Amino acid sequence: MMLSNEDIKAALESGELVIEPFTDKLVKSAGLTLHLGPKLLKPKEGRVVDVKNKVLPEYDEIILEPNSPYELKHGEFVLGHTYEKVSVGQSLGFLIEGRSTLARVGLTIVQTAMLVYPGHKNRAVTLELANHGPNPILLYPKMKIARVALFELKNPSSEDYDISGKYREQEEVGAPIFKNEILDDSSD
Repeated sequence: MMLSNEDIKAALESGELVIEPFTDKLVKSAGLTLHLGPKLLKPKEGRVVDVKNKVLPEYDEIILEPNSPYELKHGEFVLGHTYEKVSVGQSLGFLIEGRSTLARVGLTIVQTAMLVYPGHKNRAVTLELANHGPNPILLYPKMKIARVALFELKNPSSEDYDISGKYREQEEVGAPIFKNEILDDSSD
């Protein structure tokens, strides 16, 4: 069951969902609006990414300022994060997606990682920003960047992401972590 604005308010009041900083303006009829945080990571070219051998690209760090946006060019990809920190209880599902307004100019904010797991505690959500449109797009800190759909789990999750999740130590945007990415057939 997807949560309405009234359900979201109840989840916020009960502590099952925490958004910091919070304002009532974030709550929409069937979801939340989140904003872009100030830090971006831009992968450097020239390295072959190898998940088996844990070879990552290097990244340039970009800090956004209110009067100095980042120009995301056509075909460019950067990692970002939400301005708001989020905590998701064991009974909630949390899907983050791009805003229609930004999608109409070519900006996507998640490539495949749209699920935020139950037990995600007091951390920003990493965004995978890509410009698929023909024109550069300016990225400003605190711009409206994402929509969130919340739903109630049939049974609370018995796994807590804050205990077992590989990104639980990252409080803001961070590089990927390659851990057990290749199925080990030797145990068959």
